Amino acid sequence: EQLKRCDQVVAAFPTNPAPLNDRYLLRSLTGPDQERAACADIRRATALARQAKPGSLDPQLRTDLSLRLALCQDAAKQAPGPAAKP
Repeated sequence: EQLKRCDQVVAAFPTNPAPLNDRYLLRSLTGPDQERAACADIRRATALARQAKPGSLDPQLRTDLSLRLALCQDAAKQAPGPAAKP
């Protein structure tokens, strides 16, 4: 239910990184099966934040995006790669 509401807010504000940041949090709390989608949200939110006018975004949002992007990058480094074929 909450994720559906977040989806609606993201759709209503496609150029605002804040709803994507919120949806990242919900997805990351949902479980490991949502990790890829959560990280896609945070990468998109970070890209939108980079396009924003200087000073137009809440400094806490910028911090959240930076930390969450780093978590996704760390998780990607630790994820097992495809199995090697014999």
